[in-house]
Amino acid sequence: MKRVLIVRTGSAPAAVRARHGDFTDWFAELVGSRAVAAVSDAVEGELPGPVEYDGILVTGSLASVTRPEPWMDRLGLWLLRAAEERPVLGVCFGHQLLARALGGRVERHPDGPELGTAEVELTAEGRADPLLAGFPSPFAVQEAHEDHVPEPPPGAVVLARNQRAPVQAFAAGPRLRAVQFHPEFDAARNRAFAESERAALDRVRPGLAEAALSGIRPSPDGPRVVENWLRAFVQA
Repeated sequence: MKRVLIVRTGSAPAAVRARHGDFTDWFAELVGSRAVAAVSDAVEGELPGPVEYDGILVTGSLASVTRPEPWMDRLGLWLLRAAEERPVLGVCFGHQLLARALGGRVERHPDGPELGTAEVELTAEGRADPLLAGFPSPFAVQEAHEDHVPEPPPGAVVLARNQRAPVQAFAAGPRLRAVQFHPEFDAARNRAFAESERAALDRVRPGLAEAALSGIRPSPDGPRVVENWLRAFVQA
């Protein structure tokens, strides 16, 4: 059976973990019976040799690429080297980290966080890419980010976008893919995340937390991103 390395770049808030588990648990569920999942901590641990695995998946984080730390630079370089031989999928923080490692810009969104359920649309390249094969356009996703990638990094193509974030997914070369949204979130997890961040959201803009919570709905297409990645990149 194929082996997938889940690279932990941070954890969910304590209140979310207590009810729903952590980011790595959610990704392990999606990997499921299709592959054997292992976890490595990029913040405090040593990363293994990427050739030991058939695919590498990078989680979200409460950390920010706009406040770089040495481990982020190490991980970004490690991932680019890994993508020379193995498929890599970055999610949210992982998406932003890969964009930065490729020489792109990551910035705080001037309008504040995108949190809750949103719709994204495919580009022509997205319709043709196996990561998003069979997806409708637009489709609903779960979002929880304030940083974003305002334009594709050098050498990358945009696969999905919306009015809020022009790079919701990108491809760079044959093996590197990244998505801004959260395929591992369901509505209940995103609701718990928004509740845990209620005070911080309302400091950004009064009523923002309630607006995010009221708009959260199911996003059945989201998990198919990981399913497609496993089938088309890891198991191919």
